[in-house]
Amino acid sequence: MQAPALCGRKLVLSAFGLITLFLSFVGFDLWALNSRHGLLGAGEVASEVVDVWPLALAPGMLSILASVAAFALLLTFAARCVWRAQRQAAAQLCLQRNIFEHSAEAMLVTNQSRHIVAVNPAFEQITGYRAAEVLGHSPDLLSGLAREPAFLAEAWARVAESGAWQGEVLARRKSGDIYPTQIRIRSVRASEHDPASHFVAMFSDISAQKAQESRIDFLAHHDTLTGLPNRLAMDLDLAKMVAAATPGGRQFAVLIIDLDNFKTINDSLGHHAGDQLLRKIAVRLQLRLASPARLFRLGGDEFAVVLDNVAHTDTVVELVQQLFLAVSKPCEINTRLLHISPSIGISLYPGDGESAEALIRNADTALYFAKAHGRNNYQFFAAPMNAAANKRLSTESELWDALALDQLRLDYQPQIDLSSGQVVAVEALVRWQHPQHGLIQPSDFVPVAEACGLILPLGNWVLLAACRQAKAWLDAGLELGEIAVNISALQFNQPEFAQSVHAVLLETGLPAERLELEITESTVMHSADSSIKVLAELKKMGIKLAIDDFGTGYSSLAYLRRFSVDRLKIDRSFVADVESDADAASLVASIVLLGSTLGLELVAEGVENAAQAEFLRDRKCQRAQGFHFSRPVSADAVVALSDKFRRVRLSG
Repeated sequence: MQAPALCGRKLVLSAFGLITLFLSFVGFDLWALNSRHGLLGAGEVASEVVDVWPLALAPGMLSILASVAAFALLLTFAARCVWRAQRQAAAQLCLQRNIFEHSAEAMLVTNQSRHIVAVNPAFEQITGYRAAEVLGHSPDLLSGLAREPAFLAEAWARVAESGAWQGEVLARRKSGDIYPTQIRIRSVRASEHDPASHFVAMFSDISAQKAQESRIDFLAHHDTLTGLPNRLAMDLDLAKMVAAATPGGRQFAVLIIDLDNFKTINDSLGHHAGDQLLRKIAVRLQLRLASPARLFRLGGDEFAVVLDNVAHTDTVVELVQQLFLAVSKPCEINTRLLHISPSIGISLYPGDGESAEALIRNADTALYFAKAHGRNNYQFFAAPMNAAANKRLSTESELWDALALDQLRLDYQPQIDLSSGQVVAVEALVRWQHPQHGLIQPSDFVPVAEACGLILPLGNWVLLAACRQAKAWLDAGLELGEIAVNISALQFNQPEFAQSVHAVLLETGLPAERLELEITESTVMHSADSSIKVLAELKKMGIKLAIDDFGTGYSSLAYLRRFSVDRLKIDRSFVADVESDADAASLVASIVLLGSTLGLELVAEGVENAAQAEFLRDRKCQRAQGFHFSRPVSADAVVALSDKFRRVRLSG
């Protein structure tokens, strides 16, 4: 399809060619006539005029006839160009009309005075207005909010200045609904220097796009499980609060909340139950909070609260007490009544940090100290905690190296039969022989291992090393009874724990009845029903089982009877006071009696003098261990001690 301008140029060229051709023929005829006259004499001119006239006329007639023919051809060609240009213009107009009519975008055309002269069907569909209702009116009737007319006036000014404008504008439908639009306005000019004769506006409803953007923004700043703002939202909020704070102005607090032993619930009841618990805890916390406090979920079992306008730390303490009440209330999950407690770390702006990062880091440090001090408590951040936190990080890093570089070792503390005085078992206790710091006790690194998850490989190493040593004693013909190994809560709650113990026994060749596993009272009671199954599996293998630190937890006699255990270990804190505290003495006597009633042996820990040993012997406690008999010693020293106790008995 040729452009109309090209057809016009062809028509002009045809006309110019016609005129040139006609003048060429006339010029040729005149030249021919003049040439003929020049060949005649003067006397022959008059007589030749009559004779020559018909001959002269003939070439002229031929030129006229040729010109007419050429003109006719050129005229036909020109007419064809005109017809083709009209046809193309009509087709282009039809195409533009179709684009206008079928465009998915709303389109409206205004005249120079900005009154609507045309709209397309998409306009009617989006706005709800029929064309007849808006023709002759100003587009301002579509304005969405009070601020929009002034905004549109500025947009029109930009159009007048540069010929175009685009942006987002709120519009109003005929029904009154407000919706966002993306609009483009352009001016229409006959030429570059002429004033605008019309304006064309194209816009679309971007409500769905805005809703999607809002959804994406929500997901980016909120936790999908609880619907609470997430860590990113907390970082942004704190950054804004810090930026808006003035020297000597308001104080605010950051509280990080961790649910104690939540992983045990996940491991024993499954992640679905854990998710239900998190949702319920989130609702409870939210109900306890009011402005200016805001709740966040940081991930896992951690929540956070930002409390603004803190006039005094008492305000924070009052809030913490409310949070403890919210979390500690029993929670029913899948017909099970679960008990959980929080540990909370607190930092204050500006004393504990003048940036969001510092406040969160220091609240985390305070949280660690809360958990290290027995959990179920709160701690305000204090500067010395940073040094301790750095030491903990260093210990964590070096502990990985200790496992890899064989820096760990086992010492053994004998258990003595109080009636015979013989070694009847030994307890394996891990030690860390640090190349620079010397011997490091378990109390200095086991809590770090538990906090960072290193307790699993550490516990597996201890179990394997202890079983190997016990098998070596057996192979050497030494009779030292069972080898007792402490099992952490995280180890015990692993889904395949019983199978992993069986694998160690197979690898080392130690008979199962020679292994005793010590599990704390709080560990087995935290999820008692699942603990019963695990203990039954271990007992079925022939492994001896003991409840460690008995009396410090919350044992239920009903559950205790169902546990497949062989011994109860009386915690050292009770034994230490039997000489001076009647209540402690009565409690130890009761535990011994309870064990006897249930058919369980009793082992007293932390026996440090003869009087304590005699008290336990009189109460029929079967076994004891402690410094009175022996400190933890090397494998060779245990053998020597066993021989010593045997000789003492024989000599006695």
